[in-house]
Amino acid sequence: MARRAEVASEIGLVKEKDGLPVRDSSRENEVRDRFVKISRSLGLSQSSARALSDLLIENASKVQKYKPKKTLEGKNVLVVGGSGKMGEWTCRFFSNRGAKVKIWDPRGRLEGYQSVQSIAPFGASADFVVVASPLGKCPEELGQVFKCSPKGVVFDLCSVKSHIYGSLKEAASKGLLVTSVHPMYGPSAATPKDRNVIVCNCGCAKANQAAENLFKGEGARVSTIALERHDEMMAYILGLSHLCSLLFAGTLVRSGKTAPVLGEVQGTSFMRMTKMARELTNESKRVYHDIQSLNPHTRHMIATMEVVLRELRKASLDADPDRFSRIMESDKKFLEV
Repeated sequence: MARRAEVASEIGLVKEKDGLPVRDSSRENEVRDRFVKISRSLGLSQSSARALSDLLIENASKVQKYKPKKTLEGKNVLVVGGSGKMGEWTCRFFSNRGAKVKIWDPRGRLEGYQSVQSIAPFGASADFVVVASPLGKCPEELGQVFKCSPKGVVFDLCSVKSHIYGSLKEAASKGLLVTSVHPMYGPSAATPKDRNVIVCNCGCAKANQAAENLFKGEGARVSTIALERHDEMMAYILGLSHLCSLLFAGTLVRSGKTAPVLGEVQGTSFMRMTKMARELTNESKRVYHDIQSLNPHTRHMIATMEVVLRELRKASLDADPDRFSRIMESDKKFLEV
């Protein structure tokens, strides 16, 4: 219910911006029908499902009618790369809080937001310039932002930083308000509330503080780290977790079994792993490749992964369980934080 209310609040802000009514009877009927359908498949009372859906709909309507203070009222924001998924999230985040948002993106437009033909002059005077460009395009487009000598706070949203490290540090050394941000969630998240956001220090304390305040004010857990540390950590936080899912899925592909056959006898662990792998393989192939290839620490992470895999092979095929037990005990101690 809390997560639903969080989403409803954001939807209410979008409706207010676009001049749409809070209540939508056709959409509410769809929600009721979905609850009834689910309850029927689970053998539960359909009347209880309707009552529950009514309760949630009423709660969502109350949330949407509440008008919170616009914390960014009067601020101007330029989102570079605003037509992409994370760019769209950024536009909504700022505009829902009262900011006037424009986008610059040679790859396309975003409905509901004004596009500008060039980064300057709006980018030069904006209070925030957020670079949400694709990873491969970010160095060039971040450079274009710096060329117009922006007066406001500039930050990127890249999940890999090494390929823009020099540009960020140089701009900060010249006195620009530069920091680097990595939201540890995707564009499907309604808000940053109760989610992790990393702020990478490029050498400008004022810009770091502005980014921290921006996300902490929305309930995020913000960690500020040195820019140099980011990619080494992400090789394991992102790169390793992605490769483990692909390793799982790729092994199944070569198993000679079909997904439906395996699904008929799956257990909870297999179900969780399959869900993770399915979600990952539905994401952008280019983005997930860039997360690996643009991170200079990927090679070391994979080498470590190969060592561990060899150790697991030996332990799994050894008739004596001690080697396997030692591995599990070592992993257990590490994970008990």
